[in-house]
Amino acid sequence: MPIYTRTGDAGTTALFSGQRISKAHPRVESYGTLDELNAALSLCVCATGCGQHRSLLEAIQQQLFWFSAELACESETPTSNQRYISMEDIATLEAAIDTAMARVPPLHGFILPGRSEAASRLHFARTIARRAERCLVELSTEVAVRQVLMRYINRLSDCLYALARAEDHDAHQQTIIQEVTRRYLASTHALPAKDYAMSLSFQDLHQLTRSAVARAEEVNIPVVVSIVDGNGTQMVTWRMPDALLVSSELAPKKAWTAVAMKSATHELALAVQPGAPLFGLESHMQGKVVTFGGGFPLWRDGQLIGGLGISGGSVEQDMDIAQAAIAAINVSTHR
Repeated sequence: MPIYTRTGDAGTTALFSGQRISKAHPRVESYGTLDELNAALSLCVCATGCGQHRSLLEAIQQQLFWFSAELACESETPTSNQRYISMEDIATLEAAIDTAMARVPPLHGFILPGRSEAASRLHFARTIARRAERCLVELSTEVAVRQVLMRYINRLSDCLYALARAEDHDAHQQTIIQEVTRRYLASTHALPAKDYAMSLSFQDLHQLTRSAVARAEEVNIPVVVSIVDGNGTQMVTWRMPDALLVSSELAPKKAWTAVAMKSATHELALAVQPGAPLFGLESHMQGKVVTFGGGFPLWRDGQLIGGLGISGGSVEQDMDIAQAAIAAINVSTHR
């Protein structure tokens, strides 16, 4: 059976009632735009990496069929055996919006539409949803349109925006994980088993702490000294009298970051700027990573054996105190 009927060759189409209207009528434009939106959502379903998002989008696609069918009817009220958009569907969209937005950091300005394919497709679908809403508003000036439909299409565009933000967030987080892993592995090479026994000795820990405190006293800056081993496990934390309370949080984070990233913390500053490979690293790590000076990895004979973090003065003062301490023992800050 052919799919063509030739009945629309004159530029008209039939509603469910059988009445023929122009294909340029606002009613046809409205459900035609919903059809376009449905096709765009199919691309979103294929691109998204989140199973919950796929399930939601597929449910929305089904709802758009009901939506279009209602617009193709002349009746203002759906029949008892007809599927139609309800307030429960709107509530589902609002719940999805709240869930997605709770996962992403707040914005204080405009954003470019999508840094990942899934987010880009969702943003594109969002613009079609906005156009569908405009079509529906125009249609409502000529025929009665249920208010629930107006609310639904408005929430749908918001929902697609929220899902796009969440997809971007997930994709960017994965990029950061891959970049951190790449950097970590790039600086790690197979070493003979005996080399893994190397670590900071008690004398190393004592000398690092003593030298850091001596330099801090010399420049009259009370600091917190923190030392971790090559696995990031805390070994020493020493707080000088009158050191800032916040330094008790920052010094261990600097030491841990230096080991985790195998890099001095001040060297990470450029890598976390917008557009750089590790942009957003601090927020993704819930503040555990520090990207300003005062943290140094400790290397010996090509092996990472620990990290030192100093906090209490300016960035320059913290770095100076740390470098003075490191110079007192047989370690390097680079592999």
